Amino acid sequence: MSSYPPKVSVEERARRYVAAMPPAIAGQNGHDALFNVVRSLIHGFGFTPEEARPFVDDYNRSSCDPAWSEGAITHKLRSVDNAASKWPRGYLRNDGEWTPTKTQRRDLGIPTEAEVRKKIDFDLEKLQRIAAPWREVVDSVWLANRSALDPATMTPAGFLAALYGHGAGEKILCFANEFSQGEALWPDETPPAEGKLGVWFLPQPVSGDYMPNPEGKAGPNGEPPKPSRRTGRCVSAFRYLVIESDSAPMRDWLGFIVQAPLQIEALYTSGSRSIHALVRVDARTYEEWHAKKQALMPFLVACIMVGADKNTFSTAVRLSRLPGCLRHGKMTDGVVVGKTQKVYKKFTAPGEQKLLYIRPKAQARPICELSAERDVVATWAGQAALAVDGHADNSEQLRGALRFYAARSEACALALRDLEEMA
Repeated sequence: MSSYPPKVSVEERARRYVAAMPPAIAGQNGHDALFNVVRSLIHGFGFTPEEARPFVDDYNRSSCDPAWSEGAITHKLRSVDNAASKWPRGYLRNDGEWTPTKTQRRDLGIPTEAEVRKKIDFDLEKLQRIAAPWREVVDSVWLANRSALDPATMTPAGFLAALYGHGAGEKILCFANEFSQGEALWPDETPPAEGKLGVWFLPQPVSGDYMPNPEGKAGPNGEPPKPSRRTGRCVSAFRYLVIESDSAPMRDWLGFIVQAPLQIEALYTSGSRSIHALVRVDARTYEEWHAKKQALMPFLVACIMVGADKNTFSTAVRLSRLPGCLRHGKMTDGVVVGKTQKVYKKFTAPGEQKLLYIRPKAQARPICELSAERDVVATWAGQAALAVDGHADNSEQLRGALRFYAARSEACALALRDLEEMA
């Protein structure tokens, strides 16, 4: 069963568009602000005055001080409808076919994509409705059974090899400090196994060379920015887009994301509460990556509405968590010398950046439509029974796999206890 969100309608895009426009406040160019709203609806989205009226009424109630009279609204709608436009009527209706200049944005009062995204609020109730068919079904065992490889057997280097090992000379930057130039360049160097705040990787393969970075920070005496090996200039292929959720409950988010009609090649946790989805887009350049992202925007906006981080796919060169590594703490709000600022909080026990699902070269098909390829509980519990009877080795890999699934499988938890009692 699949119930992922449909493409966002023109009406819904218009509603969000108007919600992101400046308010109409008396004495602060309120007349122009209202005019721009009406113009965007009639000239931009191509609505008739009657079709535009409900959007303007909502704007009048929420963003006008004082509210305009019904007669004034009617007059504004008719005036704009009869006025000439510099651009073809409906230029905002087909998303992505018209890109306004800065001057056009200023003159027309058009919000930026980032401003529109800021107006999209997380709707937990909507997430729970969409996730309902799968929320109680999808867990680490269910996902592992549908993975191309068993997540319990994957090391950080093994994860990278599965996704990038077939690319000629591809290199992946790994970070124990997210602000550094990378502590390891895989496969030439071994990725870090743990970090104070965890371990990251740059999903886009890079050349490994340091390149000029004119957009970087200048030195204290005006020296040019230092070269970097982690900017867009260093990327050899713009292969992935990352969707991450910090605010959605894990089970609800998993129930939603398995219904996504995307090429999801991996799902993994942050070592805390969020889950990352690694989505393949296969772009050769940043411009192509951005175009593919824009084509996915109706669905990505729906992702934001149900809990995705608004900034998670704002850039192609964005770090993601490296599965299989340990995270020892996080930055949280605290008070230092009377001032609120971020302070480090160590976890009671290290958090595991856990790989939940991996399928290299995935098709654009919801995970919930895939059939199980294995039974991880039967496999590992069966090997444990052989080890208890002395017919197989009580190996660390076996115990590690049982620990991996013990939280969701009573059979694995009991098998692990039996093995530990033998030690």
